[in-house]
Amino acid sequence: MKKEYLPLLVLVLALATLGVLLFHRISLTEQTPIWDSFTYAQKAKNFWDTVHKFQFLEPQTWISPLNIEPTTRPPGTILMSYPFGFLDKPDEFFFRSVFLPIILFVAALWIIAKPYCITLKDEWLLVALCLAFATLPLFYHFEPSIDSRFASPTYWGLVDNFIASVAALATALVIRSVQEASIRLTFSGIITSTFCLFIKPSGGLVMAAILLVWSIYGIVKYKWQQNILIRKYLILSIVTFISVYGMGLLLAFKSNYFSMANIAYGKNAVAILKQELSINKDSLQLLIAQIHVSFGWHWLTFIFLSAIFSFWGISKQSNVNSFKVLPVDLISALGVLLIGLWFWLVGTDQSQIRYFFPFALICIILLFPRIKSLYSKISNKYFNIIMALLVFPMLLLLISLTSNQPIYLQRILGVNLTSGSLTNEIKQAKSLIENANKMKRDLTVYSLGTGYVTGVFGGVGLYEKLLHPNLNSFDFQYPLNWITESTFRFSEILSSDYLLIDKPIKNQLKAIKILKNIEVSDFVSETNLFHAWLSTANDDDAGLAVESETSLRLLKIIDKVKLDSALNQLRSRYKWRKVFLDANPVKWIDVETAKALIAKSYPVFRDIRFGKQFTLLGVFTNHTEDGLTIELVWQSLKDQPLKYLNFVHILDASKNIIAQADYEQDSAKRVVNKGTLWHDIVKIKTSKLNGAKAIGLGIYLPPSTSLVTDHGPSDWNKNRLLLNLDMNQSQ
Repeated sequence: MKKEYLPLLVLVLALATLGVLLFHRISLTEQTPIWDSFTYAQKAKNFWDTVHKFQFLEPQTWISPLNIEPTTRPPGTILMSYPFGFLDKPDEFFFRSVFLPIILFVAALWIIAKPYCITLKDEWLLVALCLAFATLPLFYHFEPSIDSRFASPTYWGLVDNFIASVAALATALVIRSVQEASIRLTFSGIITSTFCLFIKPSGGLVMAAILLVWSIYGIVKYKWQQNILIRKYLILSIVTFISVYGMGLLLAFKSNYFSMANIAYGKNAVAILKQELSINKDSLQLLIAQIHVSFGWHWLTFIFLSAIFSFWGISKQSNVNSFKVLPVDLISALGVLLIGLWFWLVGTDQSQIRYFFPFALICIILLFPRIKSLYSKISNKYFNIIMALLVFPMLLLLISLTSNQPIYLQRILGVNLTSGSLTNEIKQAKSLIENANKMKRDLTVYSLGTGYVTGVFGGVGLYEKLLHPNLNSFDFQYPLNWITESTFRFSEILSSDYLLIDKPIKNQLKAIKILKNIEVSDFVSETNLFHAWLSTANDDDAGLAVESETSLRLLKIIDKVKLDSALNQLRSRYKWRKVFLDANPVKWIDVETAKALIAKSYPVFRDIRFGKQFTLLGVFTNHTEDGLTIELVWQSLKDQPLKYLNFVHILDASKNIIAQADYEQDSAKRVVNKGTLWHDIVKIKTSKLNGAKAIGLGIYLPPSTSLVTDHGPSDWNKNRLLLNLDMNQSQ
């Protein structure tokens, strides 16, 4: 073997060893994809199901991968999650989410710095630097961990490292293309850059950053050039950027991926993220923790010292050459850094440093040739020491992968190699799935907490349903849903079969102290109060029973009437936020309240009977910034259980259903007396009202019972009232 290939072979063998140890470590887990990672698995399964259906069952059913649910997840993620077909076990998915970004990033480092290797010594230095940067902590965060020693910015199954490494590779290709005036490298870089858009929506900003880099490099290198070949290269490159970027953006905006609904959802989710996740956080402490587990103080120090030495070298050169050669890499890195910092700190949230990763890796690629050239000038006397220092973090990482101990080593490196934890909680969730299959129906769990442990528990049920949609499992609800402002909703709690407490308070004095605070000023206080209440409440009085307990306490709802009563008592004892009160209005009303509401209603929709069971005493609507609110006043005509569904159809001009806002009469399905009055509030988002001309109202009991109205505007043989949104309802 030729000596010049030996450094590359050593690099490949080192990465292969890393890959083997990573796969072995990851295979220890019993966890399933959760949260965002679950939606990537869901996207891949739906994609491969569509491919199978197109190939073997219904060839005419092919649809664009951008329009396959969930459309908020683009198809580029499948290349990382399940590129060769869907598998039930997610181990390979988790492995690729960790290892593939490392390989792509090292490839980018090699591509950008290889032309600067003149001697064999240079290549060995390049290998050492590649291995050094392959140990950046951001790549090594495995299972979501409850260990406070690991403030992980990501967990396996996410695509943030994937898009960051693809962005790094695209940057390396476009820089090499400028240096060599190669349209083929430019095209490869542009295609790779555009692919970022189909990994995450933020890929659009990554594309802009890479275009900025190419522009700066091109201007600095070729601004005085009159060569016709150089002009041809620049023109073709610009045309390629416009064509490929334009095509990518057109595909995205013409699909459901960049639909108005998805864009609105994304903006709303970011707003909720900023509002909810930044409460009561020490900004400086959070920033320090995030930086350590993303880049590591050891590597930040290394890059900082390299920059100091580099600037010192430039200042020495400037005395002679007066900056004839502009530091184009430093200028480009500064521009990309500012874009990334703005997107991270202003566009998203300080706690979400993972949004900064693509821009950070682009900056490393930009500075890497300078770093490599700087260290290649070190004398032979110190060269071996530098090589040892560069390789040392990789050795520590490999040692950490072979054993759970010592944990402090992971803390120093800023990594989280947790795998195989929370086995009891996973068994607890699987036991609930067994119960669901025994009961022959899907169950619903309402989780009080939104932390990692509850996410792992809920992921078991959701993933089981994804794999076996015809079998029973359990669904999962949180007070945090990324659509509306976070709060506990009684209707969601009462419609569930179980409550899950992630932090049962066993210290009664601590719980009592929380319960004594009457003011519930934010979502954190609200969450603490519900935990304290359920940790001290008499289970029998609240209609609850302990089903199982690990670090999580699973409570079965055995009497929804008792639970509803207990929840209403809880509401009456505290001063809540407006969002909580709006989400949990007083349902049961007296005669005077009913009269006041009826006075606001449309005359044509008063005193309408539904069969012999109910009377709609009045209905009226209010247009709000968020959409439409419908308020209804009901009365029971006899003693009976409220077991029906109220259907609410959003209709177009042809009376076709374009959306629905159905709800249960009463989540507790309590028995009410004749004459009982209640007040329903239905909120319909603006996104559901596009093209709406009327609202259809009715009462339905599955599977086929509908109650007939005695008068009022209606269709469906008087089974559906029609509330026209364009007419004056007083007529």
